[in-house]
Amino acid sequence: MAARQQPTGTGLRVQYEDLVPKSEWKDQPEATILTIDLPGFAKEQIKVTYVHTSRMIRVTGERPLSDRRWSRFNEVFTVPQNCLVDKIHGSLKNNALTITMPKETITKAPNLAETSKTVAEKMKQLEEKRLLEEARKKEEEAEKKKKLLDEKEGILRKLQEEAKAKEMAEARKFQEETRARKLQEEARARKLQEEAKARQLQEEAKAKEMAEARKLQEEARARQFQEEAIAKEKLEERKRVEEEASLKKKYVDESIGNRKIIKPEDMLLPEVDYTQSILGSTTKPVSGRAREVVKQAEEKLGSLVEKKKKIEKGLMEKIKGKEMIASEEKKLMLNAGVAALVIFALGAYVSYTFCSSSSPPSKPE
Repeated sequence: MAARQQPTGTGLRVQYEDLVPKSEWKDQPEATILTIDLPGFAKEQIKVTYVHTSRMIRVTGERPLSDRRWSRFNEVFTVPQNCLVDKIHGSLKNNALTITMPKETITKAPNLAETSKTVAEKMKQLEEKRLLEEARKKEEEAEKKKKLLDEKEGILRKLQEEAKAKEMAEARKFQEETRARKLQEEARARKLQEEAKARQLQEEAKAKEMAEARKLQEEARARQFQEEAIAKEKLEERKRVEEEASLKKKYVDESIGNRKIIKPEDMLLPEVDYTQSILGSTTKPVSGRAREVVKQAEEKLGSLVEKKKKIEKGLMEKIKGKEMIASEEKKLMLNAGVAALVIFALGAYVSYTFCSSSSPPSKPE
């Protein structure tokens, strides 16, 4: 069974499969019977034609199979000479085509003329059969050539379609690869940009953190230096104040310790002998001694007052600059003020005592 393709008007190719059916001749007294096996064929799909010129019967048929495939056949059979062509008939039953060709009935005795005529007819039939065979061979060769051409055209068309499909598939594949490569490059570029941006943000954050840490360190160092300077200044100020207070206390203690306490018996005026001459007297007048004591007391008192004012002024300035003073410094200031007042009162008392004692006594009447 051979197969070939044939284009149709709709653009869809139809593939034909050539069928060579089995045939069987049966010679009976009344007729010659030809049986052809045609499985799957219907009566409408079979065509039987008698060719008078060649005295042959052509049997053709085709039926669809599946997927645009068709089964077909084309067979030629020679009709025997003793058959009545007008009474040839056929029938299809059980997938078998039966063609019945009735024979002529001979009632007359044969003679020479009829015998020669029969021989001539046989010769003619043989010639017709030979011509029919040649025509059949030529037709078969033409059919084979046509099949080969159709197969060649189908192969070429198939190769062209395959080449075109392959080319289109390659072009599509190239486009997809180009698109995928482009997407990969874009994704890689986007990833590099994001990494660069993230790196830049990290560097900026790190630089900012380092700057803030450096700033905090500098501020802490400055605060530490400031606190150390303030503590050092306070320590020095406190030390200086303590030294000044100790010096003041020492000076006050020395002043009070060196001060001569005048006893009541010392405050009495020396006895003066009025009988002796004033010129010959070696006793120093009381008024001059008192005046010197008062003068010395006033000088010392004035110096103490000046020092007290300076100390108070310095302490007030320090109080204004520092905003607070330790309790020990306040006690020292209070002690210095009390000592100054005591010295002032003592000086005034001494001055008053000597002034009152230096006045001349009243003469007796």
